[in-house]
Amino acid sequence: MNIQINGVNLKVSATVKAIIKNNLVRKLDQLLVNFNEEIKTGFVHLEKDKYKHFHAKFDMALPGQDGHLFAKSENIELVSAIVNIREQLEKQIKKYKQDKVNYSLG
Repeated sequence: MNIQINGVNLKVSATVKAIIKNNLVRKLDQLLVNFNEEIKTGFVHLEKDKYKHFHAKFDMALPGQDGHLFAKSENIELVSAIVNIREQLEKQIKKYKQDKVNYSLG
């Protein structure tokens, strides 16, 4: 999976990239195993505000009319914000897959 990371008021270091890879990318790769690698491109936007809260957003397009994945989260800890995004995306991907199965059967 290709992930582009953008950071605002936050340095996107190797540690931050490893956190995203371990907590987000691996799970998405497991859920989107049947998709072509060229399709699996996501954008992560991380921001740290003046109150030391982390804002994380994820955006990705999948094939089909309802194939847009978007999640955002805010937390004091970066890891928690990324895990919250992963949980939101898991629900969206499961719904997307279920809709595609129901569409092909009906």
